[in-house]
Amino acid sequence: MAGCSMSGIPALKQRRDEPFFREWAGHVPDVRLAESVASVRSLIDDLIAAGSPPDEAPARDAVARCVQRFNHIDDGWISTIEREDICETICTLVDLAGLQCDDDWTADREW
Repeated sequence: MAGCSMSGIPALKQRRDEPFFREWAGHVPDVRLAESVASVRSLIDDLIAAGSPPDEAPARDAVARCVQRFNHIDDGWISTIEREDICETICTLVDLAGLQCDDDWTADREW
């Protein structure tokens, strides 16, 4: 996305079908990788549904649901690299939606 000025709903739609977390293949169980990608795509859908730019409250609710999905599927496989990748992906999507993301957005994580 470097050099890309697209933001908002068009940028989120463009990112939706990306192969998120592909560098995890072979290190993270396939089922967890698939669940992680689905969780991020659900977040994108929720951010798109929230409008452009979304109000912060529904966007935070969408992120909280995403974090809870990761909390639910984490049985010890989320380590430092995965944690950083998940948080970076979430913040990138929040930023694309037109809001300012920081660590507070993912504070409810248990991983």
